[in-house]
Amino acid sequence: MQNILAFFLTTLFWIAIPEKQAIEKDWPAELNTAKDASYLNQLEQEVILELNKVRSNPKRYSEEYIEELITAFNGNLYIYPGQDPVRSKEGVRPLMECIQVLRNTKSLPILNPAEGLAKASRILVNDQQFGGIGHITRNGLTPQKRIEKYGKWDINSGEDITYGSFEARQIVIALLIDDGVPDRAHRKNVLNPLYRFAGVAYGKHPSYQSMCVIDYAGDYKNK
Repeated sequence: MQNILAFFLTTLFWIAIPEKQAIEKDWPAELNTAKDASYLNQLEQEVILELNKVRSNPKRYSEEYIEELITAFNGNLYIYPGQDPVRSKEGVRPLMECIQVLRNTKSLPILNPAEGLAKASRILVNDQQFGGIGHITRNGLTPQKRIEKYGKWDINSGEDITYGSFEARQIVIALLIDDGVPDRAHRKNVLNPLYRFAGVAYGKHPSYQSMCVIDYAGDYKNK
């Protein structure tokens, strides 16, 4: 077991997805690896589907879901008709950077759901429904300890968190753009070619209204 860990969070998703982007495109059915994972709710299943879309065809994902967001920026303000302007930390720059990265990224292995990883994610969501942010629970459980509680991981493991996102595509695009994170660590997790498994948990948060935790592993065996 290689001890290669990456744990990252983003505090608030600031981009609203244009309504026309909610229309589903013709993506391969095999990307929906979590459709029969009864331990995940619909949104959690959709997060894995969105991750698999971008991993299977990064260039297409950028063209269909991300590039048209460019026109909504005015300096550091993101302005979409009918919604209140939201101030980003870096303006359009990380979005443009993200587009360039996705255009130049080859197809990656898709993710399969793992119940143990979902349970590990749920521990943190349940812990933070009363407040707090970050990767460590109030009783000191790190991501690695939570992941190992329900299974055995190998190769590598990691965790992403978003706060304030309400749709699966919002969650994934927030991680990809990674506004305000200098090393774009969330984006690197989403596009990490070593990951093969993921678990997702979504829930309420008292400060940001919602949160989503994604735990990843290169290999994972549920207990």
